[in-house]
Amino acid sequence: MKKNIFSFIGIAAILTVIGIIFINAGKKDESKEIISLLENERATYCDNDFNAYQKNWVKSDEVLFMVAGMDFHYSGQGWDNISKDMQNHMKWKIENNVKTVEDPEDFKYNSIIVEGNMAWVNITQFEKNKEVKDQRSYVLKRVGKEWKIFNINLFLFGSYSKEKYVINTEITPEKTHVNLNDFPKDMVFPMIDGWGGMCVDINNAPAGTDFSPLLEGLENDHCQVPHWGYVVKGAIRMDYEDGTSEVFRAGEAFYMKPGHTGGVEEDLLLVSFGPEVGIKQLVKHFENKMAQMSNK
Repeated sequence: MKKNIFSFIGIAAILTVIGIIFINAGKKDESKEIISLLENERATYCDNDFNAYQKNWVKSDEVLFMVAGMDFHYSGQGWDNISKDMQNHMKWKIENNVKTVEDPEDFKYNSIIVEGNMAWVNITQFEKNKEVKDQRSYVLKRVGKEWKIFNINLFLFGSYSKEKYVINTEITPEKTHVNLNDFPKDMVFPMIDGWGGMCVDINNAPAGTDFSPLLEGLENDHCQVPHWGYVVKGAIRMDYEDGTSEVFRAGEAFYMKPGHTGGVEEDLLLVSFGPEVGIKQLVKHFENKMAQMSNK
């Protein structure tokens, strides 16, 4: 009788171990399916392939897509709204030749939790220098036999760690007012610095001038330095990374937010102000670009 009892216990233990192995194997397979889904979501977004991209999502009014950063935020509720916004965004990327590259090697899957037909995934994307670029959390839902995206929350962590421009208003220059005709003539942008941590520059350019070639090589090929100023004459068009554009005209004060490029629509004279550190870096970039162009 004791032998039979021990035999039953032994068989039960073996079956339990086998069951645990199969459960763990099933979870590993689910993790592979989930990672494959999220890699496909990123790849189709980078390729601007909306038809393939939309197959990764649950199509319902409850789905949510949120992005938050220092200079940008987006919130989309319901698949109808998200799909429309994503199609417009991809169209803008194509028209403006904006290329998004996301290397799977830069992503770390911190956790994948599966409970029934729902899953929660936490991911970190790193820059090539190993600094954190963003943090992503996904909620997934099983539809039939496939996992689909139900919710994305993306926190642009890297946007908060970029250089911040500090204005030191205790710095007072000897000369605090200059006639526009007396600005330096031997610079790409005639500029005066040292004004409380700010620079003041003038831009005198003919209609048809395109600033894009000078901005190539900067982040997203756009100027990331903010400018404030006044248009003395003419008109200048600003094209922003988010797909919006605006025109500043004679007699108008303006704020030129980071992430811009553009061109001159009417013979231009404007005065602008910006943080000294950022403007000096920008002018140095311009000088290098012009040197490269002159050598071609």
